[in-house]
Amino acid sequence: MYKRIKNNILRIFLIALTCLAVLPIAFWLVIYLMVPQYQFKPTQPFHGEYLHNPYQQMDSNAWKQYNFHCHSRKYMGLTNGRMSKETDIDSVYRILGYDHYGISDYMRINDHGSDRPDYIPSYEHGYGFFKKTHQLCIGAEEVCSMDFPFMQNLNMKQHMLNVLQQHTRFAVPAHASFTKGYKVSDMRYLSGYRLLEVGNPYGCAFEHWDAALSTGHRVYGIGDDDTHNVLNVNEVGRFFTMINTDDMSAEKVYEALENGCCYVVQFHPHYNQTLEKKGEIMHQELYHLTRCELVGDTLVIETNAPSIQLAEFIGQDGKVLKRMEHCQQAWYVIQPNDSYVRVKLMVHNMTYFYLNPITRHTTPTPIDQATAEINMPLTILFYLVYLSIIIILLYRIIKHLRHGKTT
Repeated sequence: MYKRIKNNILRIFLIALTCLAVLPIAFWLVIYLMVPQYQFKPTQPFHGEYLHNPYQQMDSNAWKQYNFHCHSRKYMGLTNGRMSKETDIDSVYRILGYDHYGISDYMRINDHGSDRPDYIPSYEHGYGFFKKTHQLCIGAEEVCSMDFPFMQNLNMKQHMLNVLQQHTRFAVPAHASFTKGYKVSDMRYLSGYRLLEVGNPYGCAFEHWDAALSTGHRVYGIGDDDTHNVLNVNEVGRFFTMINTDDMSAEKVYEALENGCCYVVQFHPHYNQTLEKKGEIMHQELYHLTRCELVGDTLVIETNAPSIQLAEFIGQDGKVLKRMEHCQQAWYVIQPNDSYVRVKLMVHNMTYFYLNPITRHTTPTPIDQATAEINMPLTILFYLVYLSIIIILLYRIIKHLRHGKTT
């Protein structure tokens, strides 16, 4: 009698332990199996007679300095927020002279500063146990808890972007080259997103950007510090986004980002300076774009820096079309076979500007190509295959348990 009770208790314990192990696996398995199958249409480079310049209507006196990617200390520091308290973030970025500094904690919208008129709710999406396929959600309405944390194929990456776009204003592939969360080849197919974090201290994504642009995806760049410890002066003031707006309300900022009237700055790091000294240097050396204009088919670039030390005009497949050095004005005549042209500038003291592209279109107003569509027949077929496998497995398990009872 005692032995039978002991065996039953042991059996219940083993079943409970098995459930604890199996249920999380089953949960993630269902998430992975429910991904629709996408059909990625053939892409083509930008083409047409019309050139679209996102800076054509810019106000050279209305540039604002933004950082959207910054982590505060949350979850007892487990997410690598280290010692970055919200008040520290406020203090550091004010000293550096930023117009806006957003907090983007992992899977959590931080409401610090929500009383300010320039508040933009943001967070970094993704659990990313191995490859960090993360997205920076700017203008988030709520946190989307769904993710594919272990691995992601192209279908999963496209589906995640599509789902996030339902919950946020911009779902931005973040630090794309960091741990290879996004492959360069992925960007030739993924669509439905407007912004790409091309400037990030953990890994820039210029090759990814050119891959997207070369296949006709109108994607604009942003840059961020992605800082985890604002008390380390070497982590702040590295990459940021200059946005052209005289109104810092969220909607006006979203409009400028959507239209590409912004550019990425890679500021000279000035390592091992005090924070106050770095703020003083940034105030003195933060030059800005004053002209990016199409005059006929000639692109003309000017800044308020003492000189443009280097200007590179970059086109299809990342090819450098023209290089100019030590000039006050940089220019390039856009050729009929140039699908897009983006500009990289080096100004005073090794500070770089990365401008958004001039793109070709068949209409005066750009029409974006959507290359990813759900292939419903293939999706249903996959679901039926998965369901059949699950039914067979359940049948075998039940049969095995019944056989065990009879013996």
